[in-house]
Amino acid sequence: MSQRCFQNSLKYKETGGIPPQLLHDTMIITLIRILIYIPLGLALRVSQPYLVVGKEGEVPLRCSFSSKLKPEEMQISLYKGLHGRESLCSAYVNLSEPYFTTDGTVNCRGNISSGRVDMIIAGLRGNDTDIYRCEIEILFPPPYLRTIGNGTVVYIQETPNCPTASTQSQIQSQSQTSEREAVKNDVDPLPLLYAILIITSCSLILQMIACKWRASTATAPMLSQKESYMKF
Repeated sequence: MSQRCFQNSLKYKETGGIPPQLLHDTMIITLIRILIYIPLGLALRVSQPYLVVGKEGEVPLRCSFSSKLKPEEMQISLYKGLHGRESLCSAYVNLSEPYFTTDGTVNCRGNISSGRVDMIIAGLRGNDTDIYRCEIEILFPPPYLRTIGNGTVVYIQETPNCPTASTQSQIQSQSQTSEREAVKNDVDPLPLLYAILIITSCSLILQMIACKWRASTATAPMLSQKESYMKF
């Protein structure tokens, strides 16, 4: 009994008079606090503008982020809807080459600079007007951080069916060309028709002259014979 008490007293002296079990629990609690408070101190925040207006199916969108970390590898995603998880664009970006582009009917292209992501969303239509949220993930260096922005109302203007000024000029030039071709097609046969009429008229005149000449040559011997007979 005395030996056991002596061993316990030695342990207390080694731990500064704190029971080993209590010291173990304190270390675990401290480690948990460190694991919790480090990410909170490096919290990632994402902010977006309230409203942006698109034109001709494209809209610019800026997603700003702030963190004490200096990210080197990130994942950028764009979601449609306030609570939806429909991902329109998603791109892994190494900040040594901060430019990115995605494929698809709706596609995104952009770049990452100091504390912001500037992107152009293309391929949108009028019925795509909705709230769009940016999701930013810091993959490296650790710890892993992920946050979704508060959302931006993206308004896509309907493209009118009326032709633009350039289209109207093209249509006008095409119509003018068609009119010139039509006039040209109408005028081109006239010289040929005139030539045919002239040739036909000349031919008829020549035939009439030839007929008169033949008739005169045929009646001349008959008249000479009649005159000679009367003289006789």
